[in-house]
Amino acid sequence: MNNSKYKLVIFETNISDGIMSPNKKFYPKDYTDKRIEKEFLNTRLKVGQKYGFDGRKILHPKQKDVKFITDYSDSKYIRISDKYLTKEDYWYIDLLADILIIDKNYPNIVIGHGMADCPVIIAEDTKNKVVAISHCGSKQINREVPRYTIETLLKESNSNIKDIKVYIGSCIKEESYRYEVYPKWATNTKVWKNNIKKKDSCYYIDLISAIKNQLEEQGIEECQIEVSPYDTYTNPNYYSHTNEKRNGPKPNGQNFVGCFYKEIQN
Repeated sequence: MNNSKYKLVIFETNISDGIMSPNKKFYPKDYTDKRIEKEFLNTRLKVGQKYGFDGRKILHPKQKDVKFITDYSDSKYIRISDKYLTKEDYWYIDLLADILIIDKNYPNIVIGHGMADCPVIIAEDTKNKVVAISHCGSKQINREVPRYTIETLLKESNSNIKDIKVYIGSCIKEESYRYEVYPKWATNTKVWKNNIKKKDSCYYIDLISAIKNQLEEQGIEECQIEVSPYDTYTNPNYYSHTNEKRNGPKPNGQNFVGCFYKEIQN
C-alpha cells in the first residue's frame, strides 16, 4: 500500500534565473539555433536544480492566441498521462490547449507557462492532489479561461469547491497597465465591467480583479485565493515586455510560473 504524501510546489523564475524561452528575439542576433537550444537547456537545468526537479521535465501548453496555432475550443484542456510523455525533453512536446492538469501520480513533472506581464493561475484541489494551470493574459481573460480552469478542475477531480486553492502569479498591475484608447481585445462587456477604468486620458486594466470575478462566480472565496504582490512592470527582478516597449532599460526575456508535486516523507 502506497502511503506517500505529496506537496504542491509553486515557483516563479525571474531575470536572475535567465531567459525561460527559446525564442530567437530574446537572444543576440549572431546566436545559432543550436546555441540557443543549448543555452535554454542550461537555464532550465539550473532552475530545476534550484527548485528540485529535472529541467527537462517541464510541460507547457501552446495557446492559440499566443502561438497563433490551429484553433480549438476555449475550454480545451489536457490532463497529463503517460501517452503525452513521448520525448526525452518534455519542453518540446506539443500540447495544444489553454489548460494543463496533472496529479500526484506524476511527481516532479512541472506544468506551467512563460510570462512577462500576464498572470498565470494555478488552481489545486488540495484534497485530491490535482492541479490545473492556465496562462491568463488579457485575451484569455476576455474569453473566460479563468472560469474554464475552475470548471475543468471540478470536472476532472470531482472536487469540492471548498478544497480548491488558487494562486495568481506575478503580473502587471492596474496602476501600470494602461492604454491611451479603449483596448480592441476587450470585447466581453461582462468581463471588463469595472475592470477597465478611465482616468485622465488613459484606460487602466485590472487583470487581477477580472480574474477574481470569474473565480468567485464559480464559488471560490477570497480566502482561497493568493495573489503575488509583484508588479512585473515596476519590479526590477522580472522581465516585462511592457516595460521594455515603453522604456527600454530592462532586459528583454521571459519569466516562468510553474508547479509540480513533490513526494514528502511521512
